[in-house]
Amino acid sequence: MIIWLSYEWGPGNETVTPWALAKIISANSNAVVIPITAGVGFAFTTLQQLASGFTALAGFSMFDRTSNASWQLLTKRSTDTPGAWQRLSFGARCALVFGLGTTAVALIQIMSTGETGVRRHSSVIRQSAFLCGAIVGLIGAIVASLASIGRQVDALASETEWMLRVFGNPLFWLGLLAIGAAWRPMQRVFSKKVE
Repeated sequence: MIIWLSYEWGPGNETVTPWALAKIISANSNAVVIPITAGVGFAFTTLQQLASGFTALAGFSMFDRTSNASWQLLTKRSTDTPGAWQRLSFGARCALVFGLGTTAVALIQIMSTGETGVRRHSSVIRQSAFLCGAIVGLIGAIVASLASIGRQVDALASETEWMLRVFGNPLFWLGLLAIGAAWRPMQRVFSKKVE
């Protein structure tokens, strides 16, 4: 459970998925890269989100204190606590599952309904995992399309390859994650200095 939380809410998704998709795009130079990248992005993300969501459901259902501690962490990060999956708009569902993953969806379902159990929330985990997979697949297809076009234009070919190397580097994504994690505390520090 702790490993999945670390992977899901830590640097796991942000480093592994872009690296894998960038490798696929780099290895294929023709238009076939677009559906391959979309398919791999969808399948890989859906499978990892299904694993994360069902692991979280099982763990949160067995360990109430873990659920409560995770809920505190989730609500501390945001001023708006999300409601049950069914009550969220499509845009909110996309933002939630893409930003925090099915682990957060599982926790929100348990806390907002007051009911635990894998069977009780399995349909929500499947829906959210497929939605997250579709989002990543779409992003992968867009990036692969841009890379395919960039490679065909002589003036952009070397820059396209450079960008693929940057976006495929896990350190780039870890850096963005670190900046994102430090953003709110930095805002608080600077807002106190202004007052």
